[in-house]
Formats: sequence, structure tokens, C-alpha cells
Amino acid sequence: DMQIKVHERHIMPEELESFEQCWLTGTAAEVTPVGQIGDYNFEVGDLTKRVSMQYEALVRALAVEAAHQRLYGLMLAGTPEVNVPQPVASHTTKRLLTMTWLEGRPILRRLEEDPPPEERVAYAKALFRAWYVPFYRYGVIHGDPHLGNYAVRPDAEVGFGVNLFDFGVIRVFPASFVTGVIMLYEAVRDHDIDKAAEAYRIWGFRDLSKETMEVLNLWARFLYEPLVEDKVRTITPLDDPMYGRRIAMQVHEGLKRTGGVKIPREFPLMDRAAIGLGSVFYRLRAEAN
Repeated sequence: DMQIKVHERHIMPEELESFEQCWLTGTAAEVTPVGQIGDYNFEVGDLTKRVSMQYEALVRALAVEAAHQRLYGLMLAGTPEVNVPQPVASHTTKRLLTMTWLEGRPILRRLEEDPPPEERVAYAKALFRAWYVPFYRYGVIHGDPHLGNYAVRPDAEVGFGVNLFDFGVIRVFPASFVTGVIMLYEAVRDHDIDKAAEAYRIWGFRDLSKETMEVLNLWARFLYEPLVEDKVRTITPLDDPMYGRRIAMQVHEGLKRTGGVKIPREFPLMDRAAIGLGSVFYRLRAEAN
């Protein structure tokens, strides 16, 4: 909308000297101006301010976030282990979103106290349902799974639960895409190459060679393995903290070797949610089926 040409590439440290303006973007950073990196100073100029303002208007509109909160409250109404704050209309304006208060603590604070295994598993199951009940039943996913967006709580009704926050990054998928996600799980489970090819087509991948699909299957097996195995286990091997990184490197190198692939727009959000939750499950050291 701003008619700004975007180049996606790696930036080398020696290039910083030529920068006039700089900002960070990402899950937690959103659009954050940078004034200094090492010996290099940058101005917070007109372009940075415009991008930040446009981002706020597009993604963080309070009315939209309030609607997302109400939507999640409805979708998770039958999931008592997950609480969602609700907007308070009488105290909400165009510039202020007021919501109901939820008691809870940061998950890392609780983990520092070494909670028992059953509590860890309860948090893991609640987080899994917080993300995937809305996706599999309604085609809606919360695209921002970093640690600051939920709190943990003891609960008289369910034992332990989580509070879910920050509904600015929500994606609604067509039913056909949800079908493709489930189909890829079935393909991994059944070792069905033809079904995997159809699932990738539904996801939006085009003109995949056999070699490229074999590389993508490395990623798919990594993603779905905890669901395919019908046993109590951790999300990844606890004695191998680099396991996920090695898989990612194998996929990256394999895609380079086979000529690369155009990533569908739905893929990064799904992948970020899965990897983000997986990292939390790893830190929980939760063992569950």
C-alpha cells in the first residue's frame, strides 16, 4: 500500500555504515526503530515512522484485536484449561483496549521452581489445545506463540491451565487448507508419497520435483512425528538439544541443492506456530502421548 519496493536478502555487517534508517521486525519486535548498532547511528526518520504507523493501523487495530479476543473466547469455550481475556466495551476506546483481568504467572518463572511432571504435562496439553482446537475445528490460528503471550495458573476446576494473550496476529484459513494439513499428517503416518504430493499441492506448493518433495518430507516427518507415534514421549529428544536445528539445516541445504522452492504464504505462519510451541514443550520437558 505504501508503494515501497522490498528486497529480501542477507545484510552484511559492513553495509551498516551506509544505512540512514533501520528498524527491526518480527514476532515480538513488530516494527521497532533502531538508533544505534555498535558504532553506527541511525535516525528515526519519516520512512520508519510511516512503516510503524501503517503496521499499527493494519495489524494492531484495537477493534480487530477485540473481535479476535471474542472469537477465541467462543472457540475455546469448551476448553476450560485455556482462559482468554475478554474486551470490556464500556472502558475501551479507539486508542485503548481494556480487557478482563486474569490471574497467572509467566511460564518461565514457574519452571524455575521445578514443578512436578504432571503439572508440566497439564501446561503442555493446554497449550496444544489453545493453538490447535481453533485451527482444526475453525480454521483459525494464533500466529504469535512466543513465551510472553501466555501465563500459567493453578485452576480449581482442571488442576492447571494457561491464559492466552495478544490477538493481533490471527490468520483464518479455508477449510481446504486444514484438509491439506491433516492429509499431510496421514501421509507421514501411512508413508504415502502420493497423498503427500496432494497435501503439498493443497498447501500451495507448485511444480515440486521428486527430490524437492523428499526434502520437504524431512520437515514433515519432524513436524508430525510426535503425533504419529502412539506413545508417551517428549516433543524432541531431551538428550539432543540440537536435533531440531540439524533437521532445519538438512532441509535448508536440501532445498538449495534441488533448486529451491517458492514457499506458499500460509507456510511461514503454520511453521512458526509449530516450532514456537515445540520449543515451549521442550523447555517444559513434558512427556505426553
